Amino acid sequence: MGNRFTELTRAERLELQILGKLTLEKSAGPGESFLCNTLNISTSGALVETGSMIPIGSLLKYSVSFPGFERNFDIMGEVVRGERKGSSVKKDRSQQAAESEPRKLIRYGIMFLDLREEDRKAIEGFFMQARFGSGGPGVTPS
Repeated sequence: MGNRFTELTRAERLELQILGKLTLEKSAGPGESFLCNTLNISTSGALVETGSMIPIGSLLKYSVSFPGFERNFDIMGEVVRGERKGSSVKKDRSQQAAESEPRKLIRYGIMFLDLREEDRKAIEGFFMQARFGSGGPGVTPS
């Protein structure tokens, strides 16, 4: 039996902290929208964080604007993984009873499905700017 898995080359990722928007795609048009924090991005996908529940496999439009660019990028994608991030601070029972549980953020991996060539080149240009220290606030060169 042959190997069913294909090794994927990992696209270069840029760590950053910028606001984005996720809009779920419905068969009858755009669905619900959520704000998200973009944690990293590449030409193949993004890692975002939001307090909203999004089912794995959902199709969505990811909208983001990079520092130094005058336009939004609207990219179709699929949610390929999710990870709940909770508070790791331990409290005693009396503190837990007195306080409500904080809202937990969920990290989602989004795989881009239709990144246009012009958008891919713009993202790569943004990577170059970030590497040479002009990527703007919230961008961490890798």
